[in-house]
Amino acid sequence: MDNALSGWIERMSSKALPAMALTRQRVLQLLDSPNTTHADLQRIIARDPGFTLAIFRQFSALPYPPREPVTNLAHAIALLGIEPTTRADRQLPNLDKQLTGKARSSLYDCYSRAGHAAWYAYNWGHDLRLGNPEEMAIAALLHELGEMLLWTYADSEMERVKTLVRRGMRQATAEEAILGFTLQQLSLQLAEQWNLPPLTGQALQPTGAFQIRSLAVMLASALARESRNSWRSEQTAELIELAAALNGLEPDRGHAYIKTLTAGAARNLSGLPLPLTVYALLEPCPVRPMRPKQTVKKALTSTPPAPAVNAAAPMNETRAATKKPAIPKRLPAAPDSSRLQASLSRIFRELRTTAGVGRVMFAMLTPDRKAIKVKFISGAESSSPLRQFQHPVGERHLLTLLLKKTQHIWLHDGNRKQLLPLMNDQLRTTLDTRGFYMSSLIIKNHPIGILYADRSDDIPLDNQGFINFKSLTQQLCNELSGNSESNRPSTLLTDRGVV
Repeated sequence: MDNALSGWIERMSSKALPAMALTRQRVLQLLDSPNTTHADLQRIIARDPGFTLAIFRQFSALPYPPREPVTNLAHAIALLGIEPTTRADRQLPNLDKQLTGKARSSLYDCYSRAGHAAWYAYNWGHDLRLGNPEEMAIAALLHELGEMLLWTYADSEMERVKTLVRRGMRQATAEEAILGFTLQQLSLQLAEQWNLPPLTGQALQPTGAFQIRSLAVMLASALARESRNSWRSEQTAELIELAAALNGLEPDRGHAYIKTLTAGAARNLSGLPLPLTVYALLEPCPVRPMRPKQTVKKALTSTPPAPAVNAAAPMNETRAATKKPAIPKRLPAAPDSSRLQASLSRIFRELRTTAGVGRVMFAMLTPDRKAIKVKFISGAESSSPLRQFQHPVGERHLLTLLLKKTQHIWLHDGNRKQLLPLMNDQLRTTLDTRGFYMSSLIIKNHPIGILYADRSDDIPLDNQGFINFKSLTQQLCNELSGNSESNRPSTLLTDRGVV
């Protein structure tokens, strides 16, 4: 852990998230009633990130904590007893009294997203019979723990982050510029330090996308965040498609399902001073067209959208569009294609948010290894030649050289004259010769394809984006090979923009 992050962990480790006034009022009423059950308390507390966090943190302070992790609120309250719950109600800071102005409204916005995400995750876990949907709800409720704490205790830093984002900087880059780390890293470290339910930490790590329960939490949180911004954006439409696929539904049914869940979230959060996204659903939300009788699996295999979370790996384990059979709690190992799909889903999302690119393509070697052909693509218009990308690899050209070993290319003004002779007319027509990033994907010393990214506008790519592109490509290769030290990059042509 670097010094910046460790310093903030130490600073936040003793802090408590404030609870909402209505939560405290209703918990007090329940505690005074002789007929109150642990489930009654859970229904009220589970809507409030501050109160929920306080309950689970008490296990870390016990001299003899339970050997097995406690993963739902009713069980936690039963093990702790009424007195700790009463103490939490009495000692927790009151959100309205502790915060004012922008900090208060921003924390309410975080709590709203958390409440919506928890509702999505719980219902997906329940409907798909994934086991312990209550833990999924908790993991989604606390997914943005780091941001909540910083709005509570370091709102000036959060304001500086938001200022950079408004000026056009990518969210993760802005966080690192101001804090020295990302909010997701802070959330993960705090979740581990406080021994929160295991799924909370799993859903904050890239490897969580290989398990359907943590994947659902990631998707629920991303959908809650994007729909809070707009139900009509391309990002929200993509997330709804992924949520539909996760639940084994076709896109149109998926949109109706998400709208129903959002209305349910509004009912569940009723009375709390939180913004509700259900009202924005009165505006039309675009449904992305799909050819008749085309399955979700086939669509994702050919041209998936760029998701905001890794949402592809477990889709083969979900329901069919017309039936909802039970899914086993222990999923079998994902086949190589699913593993590749899951990793690429995450890479596509992170490239668009951290590398400043608009179009991303994975082109894969054909089974006879005589050509390279587009397998996954995102951000390209339907008429773009990139969507039909296919090129032989037998002749000597840029792609052939790239596939010899792990290499990364950034085409820019300084090296364009050097690289263009290695590109034939077909490549020059298909790829954006104004500038692009490209990397070879070598898994266990065997080339499988290339990763390509560019922008469709006139804004040039930059060095920081190239660094992030290389890093994400390296992560992808490491994940697929199962070796964190393999596939180290080497030099292709020159050190002028080509690494």
